[in-house]
Amino acid sequence: MLRRSFALAVATLAFGAVAAEKKIHIVYMGGNDCPPCRAWRATELPKLQKMEAFQRVQFTYVEKLIKSPVPPALFLPSEVVQYKGQLDTASNGIIGSPQTAVMVDGKVYDYFWGVRTASDIDGMIKAINQGKPYPFDRCVQRRSQRECAKRS
Repeated sequence: MLRRSFALAVATLAFGAVAAEKKIHIVYMGGNDCPPCRAWRATELPKLQKMEAFQRVQFTYVEKLIKSPVPPALFLPSEVVQYKGQLDTASNGIIGSPQTAVMVDGKVYDYFWGVRTASDIDGMIKAINQGKPYPFDRCVQRRSQRECAKRS
């Protein structure tokens, strides 16, 4: 095992460093009062959970009502509390569901309303990890549900 690790390290140094996989955390916010949220959790999430790329990311489902903004820190899962300020800024206090934040290495990478297919999210994860073009226009701060105020 040690010999293989050493050989990999030497090969990496000889041929250039291989990009380290990014730490991706997908924070999905929606609730049972939201028909698209329920449908996505029933159909797309099970597909996504079977995909290899998704198994290497952290995914957190945050329960929130349609008519509420990002929940207060008191109601966020412990692994999401650290992002509360960034989520508030990215969402711009706008209500509605579902809202999804794609966090990469602890920063908002994309923030969107609505649902995306399992295949779309798989493509997003792969693009981030492989340093390839992201398949959607990225937004790090919303102006409204449909309009981005700050792109990245």
